[in-house]
Amino acid sequence: MENKNQHIVFLTPGFAESEADSTTIPALQVFLKSLRKTIPNASLTILAFQFPFSKKKYNWYGIEVIPLNGQNKRYKKLLVWEKAFRILQKMHKTKKIDAIHSFWIGECSQIGQRFSIKYNINHIITVMGQDASIKNLYAKKLVNSNAKIVSLSPNHQAKLLETHNLSSIIISWHIDTLNFPDLQDNTIDILGVGSLNTIKNYNNFIEIIYTITKTYKTLNIAIIGNGSLQKELQQKIKLLGLEHTITLLGELTRSEVLNTMAKSNILLHTSSFESFGFVFLEALYSGMHLVSYDVGIAKTSKKWTIGNDKSELIEACKNLLSLPNRQKKRVELNSESATINAYLNLYSA
Repeated sequence: MENKNQHIVFLTPGFAESEADSTTIPALQVFLKSLRKTIPNASLTILAFQFPFSKKKYNWYGIEVIPLNGQNKRYKKLLVWEKAFRILQKMHKTKKIDAIHSFWIGECSQIGQRFSIKYNINHIITVMGQDASIKNLYAKKLVNSNAKIVSLSPNHQAKLLETHNLSSIIISWHIDTLNFPDLQDNTIDILGVGSLNTIKNYNNFIEIIYTITKTYKTLNIAIIGNGSLQKELQQKIKLLGLEHTITLLGELTRSEVLNTMAKSNILLHTSSFESFGFVFLEALYSGMHLVSYDVGIAKTSKKWTIGNDKSELIEACKNLLSLPNRQKKRVELNSESATINAYLNLYSA
């Protein structure tokens, strides 16, 4: 049985700057809120290495957050790492640390591993994204270590093993179902959600929509997100004559994202890589159909069509658009208890 009074320290490059910040690593926020609720008497502390850009400690839903203010500056790296180590030592003397949980294979896992070895402390590392697919020295130091490594999906697990020869267990994220609004009639035919960057592959998204509009000429399409490719995508939308079809909504709060999903029919996700795909959970619970490549937790079902190329995604969207309107139904893939209990077992192992 887990120790309800244990002291767990979380190491992450960034974290929400306040309770009002709903967009910084939503999956981590949902997880930590659930953990706080499950073990209310435990001491939980977060060390945020780079973001927020602040040195002031603050309370986030009953969890102490200590920002190290690295600001993503390379010249600050070593100073931040040594500061993190000193803080961990001081905390350990005041109240023994039972487990360290690091996010991403990188600077946080390096400091967590160094501290766990010195003080013989349980170390859990959650691989969060492309750290599974990009070779680096941080990963090499974990080979044959005692760290407990967690990946997020079968695709993610396989990529981690292929790239770094690191074995892992899979623990999926969960959603907070209480945050979701009532389902609504669809006013958006196809929705895209994600940063406007190369990985999310929105050039592919726009080309798919262009082909579909040759058959369905009055579609309402929206994309939520911002990023470095915004101007390029705006130009492409205009070039293809889709400025009255595709609306770029920019970055929205989590509640605004979920409200938009509640009135959308299809999530078209053209990303070329996902470690998990938190947006998939949100879309399914919002009653949406999914069309995507085989990334993250992608799994073919009545609500989810997986394509191997652009033409297959086009046909999947056209098939779904041809269906008569039906009552929307929620699908919940992963439960809160499954996620939390799996991590509690690791913390106490």
